[in-house]
Amino acid sequence: CNACVEACPVLINPLEIILEMRRYVAMEESGSPAQWNAMFQNIETSFAPWKFPASDRFNWANELKSKS
Repeated sequence: CNACVEACPVLINPLEIILEMRRYVAMEESGSPAQWNAMFQNIETSFAPWKFPASDRFNWANELKSKS
């Protein structure tokens, strides 16, 4: 709800701190399979689990149009 950010007299954003801590735990200390690390990095950089840039995400749809 972000009320804590609005009410904080020193303008600390505790939600951002909590999210960063969760990211660190998930990426560095989780003990998840190594294959997942690449997926997490792709989500962090491309906002999707695949390693394709956002501009290339719908190329498959264009290929379908050209075949029909």
